[in-house]
Amino acid sequence: MSTSTATARVAPEYLSGAAAARQNIRQPARPPLRVPRPRLRVVPAPRRSRTGLALLCVGLLGAGLLALLLLNISIGKGAYELTGLQQKQRELADQQQSLTEQVESQSAPGKLADKAKKLGMVPAPNPAFIDPDNGSVKGEPEAATSPAAEKASSASGEPAR
Repeated sequence: MSTSTATARVAPEYLSGAAAARQNIRQPARPPLRVPRPRLRVVPAPRRSRTGLALLCVGLLGAGLLALLLLNISIGKGAYELTGLQQKQRELADQQQSLTEQVESQSAPGKLADKAKKLGMVPAPNPAFIDPDNGSVKGEPEAATSPAAEKASSASGEPAR
Protein backbone atom coordinates (compact mmCIF):
# COMPACT_ATOMS: atom_id res chain seq x y z
CA MET A 1 0.00 0.00 0.00
CA SER A 2 1.18 3.41 -0.58
CA THR A 3 1.35 6.09 1.96
CA SER A 4 0.38 9.58 1.17
CA THR A 5 0.92 12.73 3.05
CA ALA A 6 -1.46 15.58 2.94
CA THR A 7 -0.66 19.17 3.56
CA ALA A 8 -3.18 21.60 4.89
CA ARG A 9 -3.75 24.86 3.22
CA VAL A 10 -5.02 27.89 5.05
CA ALA A 11 -6.47 31.00 3.48
CA PRO A 12 -3.83 33.84 3.34
CA GLU A 13 -5.92 36.28 5.35
CA TYR A 14 -5.67 33.99 8.35
CA LEU A 15 -1.87 33.57 8.22
CA SER A 16 0.70 35.69 10.02
CA GLY A 17 3.71 37.38 8.26
CA ALA A 18 6.20 34.58 7.38
CA ALA A 19 3.56 31.98 6.85
CA ALA A 20 1.77 34.33 4.58
CA ALA A 21 4.91 34.90 2.53
CA ARG A 22 5.35 31.16 2.12
CA GLN A 23 1.81 30.77 1.06
CA ASN A 24 2.09 33.57 -1.49
CA ILE A 25 2.55 30.97 -4.12
CA ARG A 26 0.13 31.31 -6.87
CA GLN A 27 -2.56 28.71 -6.88
CA PRO A 28 -4.73 27.73 -9.79
CA ALA A 29 -8.23 29.20 -9.79
CA ARG A 30 -10.80 26.88 -8.37
CA PRO A 31 -13.95 26.21 -10.23
CA PRO A 32 -17.05 27.40 -8.36
CA LEU A 33 -18.64 24.86 -6.10
CA ARG A 34 -21.55 23.10 -7.73
CA VAL A 35 -24.62 22.63 -5.64
CA PRO A 36 -25.99 19.20 -6.27
CA ARG A 37 -29.39 19.40 -7.94
CA PRO A 38 -32.01 16.92 -7.04
CA ARG A 39 -32.68 14.34 -9.65
CA LEU A 40 -36.02 14.93 -11.29
CA ARG A 41 -38.11 12.09 -12.45
CA VAL A 42 -41.64 11.63 -13.73
CA VAL A 43 -43.95 10.46 -11.02
CA PRO A 44 -47.04 8.60 -12.16
CA ALA A 45 -50.39 10.10 -11.12
CA PRO A 46 -51.87 8.37 -8.10
CA ARG A 47 -54.38 5.75 -9.13
CA ARG A 48 -57.71 6.39 -7.55
CA SER A 49 -60.04 3.57 -6.95
CA ARG A 50 -63.20 3.78 -9.01
CA THR A 51 -65.06 1.49 -6.64
CA GLY A 52 -65.68 4.33 -4.18
CA LEU A 53 -67.31 6.47 -6.84
CA ALA A 54 -69.30 3.50 -8.13
CA LEU A 55 -70.51 2.67 -4.62
CA LEU A 56 -71.47 6.30 -4.03
CA CYS A 57 -73.47 6.42 -7.28
CA VAL A 58 -75.21 3.13 -6.55
CA GLY A 59 -75.99 4.29 -2.99
CA LEU A 60 -77.44 7.59 -4.18
CA LEU A 61 -79.49 5.80 -6.82
CA GLY A 62 -80.80 3.30 -4.26
CA ALA A 63 -81.65 6.06 -1.76
CA GLY A 64 -83.48 7.99 -4.48
CA LEU A 65 -85.49 4.96 -5.54
CA LEU A 66 -86.36 4.18 -1.92
CA ALA A 67 -87.50 7.77 -1.34
CA LEU A 68 -89.57 7.62 -4.53
CA LEU A 69 -91.18 4.34 -3.43
CA LEU A 70 -92.08 5.73 -0.01
CA LEU A 71 -93.49 8.89 -1.57
CA ASN A 72 -95.57 6.83 -4.00
CA ILE A 73 -96.94 4.68 -1.16
CA SER A 74 -97.92 7.72 0.91
CA ILE A 75 -99.61 9.35 -2.09
CA GLY A 76 -101.54 6.13 -2.77
CA LYS A 77 -102.63 5.93 0.86
CA GLY A 78 -103.74 9.55 0.72
CA ALA A 79 -105.71 8.88 -2.48
CA TYR A 80 -107.62 6.01 -0.81
CA GLU A 81 -108.35 8.19 2.20
CA LEU A 82 -109.50 11.05 -0.06
CA THR A 83 -111.83 8.71 -1.97
CA GLY A 84 -113.36 7.44 1.28
CA LEU A 85 -113.88 10.97 2.58
CA GLN A 86 -115.47 12.10 -0.68
CA GLN A 87 -117.89 9.15 -0.52
CA LYS A 88 -118.77 10.01 3.09
CA GLN A 89 -119.29 13.65 2.06
CA ARG A 90 -121.74 12.57 -0.66
CA GLU A 91 -123.64 10.39 1.84
CA LEU A 92 -123.83 13.26 4.34
CA ALA A 93 -124.98 15.68 1.62
CA ASP A 94 -127.76 13.23 0.66
CA GLN A 95 -128.75 12.87 4.32
CA GLN A 96 -128.81 16.66 4.75
CA GLN A 97 -130.98 17.05 1.67
CA SER A 98 -133.38 14.39 2.96
CA LEU A 99 -133.64 16.07 6.37
CA THR A 100 -134.15 19.48 4.75
CA GLU A 101 -137.01 18.05 2.67
CA GLN A 102 -138.58 16.54 5.80
CA VAL A 103 -138.39 19.88 7.65
CA GLU A 104 -139.88 21.72 4.69
CA SER A 105 -142.73 19.21 4.36
CA GLN A 106 -143.50 19.41 8.09
CA SER A 107 -143.42 23.22 8.08
CA ALA A 108 -145.91 23.60 5.24
CA PRO A 109 -148.82 25.85 6.32
CA GLY A 110 -151.45 23.13 5.92
CA LYS A 111 -149.50 20.63 8.03
CA LEU A 112 -148.84 23.24 10.72
CA ALA A 113 -152.57 24.10 10.88
CA ASP A 114 -153.50 20.40 11.21
CA LYS A 115 -150.97 19.88 14.01
CA ALA A 116 -152.16 23.02 15.79
CA LYS A 117 -155.81 21.79 15.68
CA LYS A 118 -154.72 18.41 17.08
CA LEU A 119 -153.05 20.24 19.98
CA GLY A 120 -156.22 22.29 20.62
CA MET A 121 -154.95 25.59 19.25
CA VAL A 122 -157.22 28.00 17.40
CA PRO A 123 -156.39 30.95 15.12
CA ALA A 124 -156.44 34.40 16.70
CA PRO A 125 -159.25 36.58 15.31
CA ASN A 126 -157.43 39.91 15.72
CA PRO A 127 -153.67 39.76 16.37
CA ALA A 128 -151.78 42.64 18.00
CA PHE A 129 -148.16 43.61 17.38
CA ILE A 130 -145.56 45.13 19.71
CA ASP A 131 -143.16 47.75 18.35
CA PRO A 132 -139.69 46.87 19.78
CA ASP A 133 -138.37 50.45 19.40
CA ASN A 134 -140.79 52.13 21.82
CA GLY A 135 -142.69 49.15 23.30
CA SER A 136 -146.12 50.30 22.05
CA VAL A 137 -148.83 47.81 21.13
CA LYS A 138 -150.38 48.16 17.68
CA GLY A 139 -153.81 46.77 17.12
CA GLU A 140 -156.60 45.64 19.46
CA PRO A 141 -155.87 42.14 20.76
CA GLU A 142 -158.83 39.84 21.10
CA ALA A 143 -158.91 36.50 22.91
CA ALA A 144 -159.24 33.44 20.73
CA THR A 145 -161.90 30.88 21.55
CA SER A 146 -162.20 27.32 20.41
CA PRO A 147 -165.24 26.27 18.40
CA ALA A 148 -166.15 23.73 21.13
CA ALA A 149 -166.03 26.46 23.79
CA GLU A 150 -168.21 28.72 21.62
CA LYS A 151 -170.83 25.98 21.29
CA ALA A 152 -170.82 25.38 25.03
CA SER A 153 -171.06 29.07 25.89
CA SER A 154 -173.85 29.68 23.38
CA ALA A 155 -175.77 26.80 24.90
CA SER A 156 -175.38 28.24 28.40
CA GLY A 157 -176.07 31.82 27.28
CA GLU A 158 -172.71 33.33 28.23
CA PRO A 159 -170.83 35.47 25.76
CA ALA A 160 -167.63 33.99 24.37
CA ARG A 161 -164.38 35.36 25.63
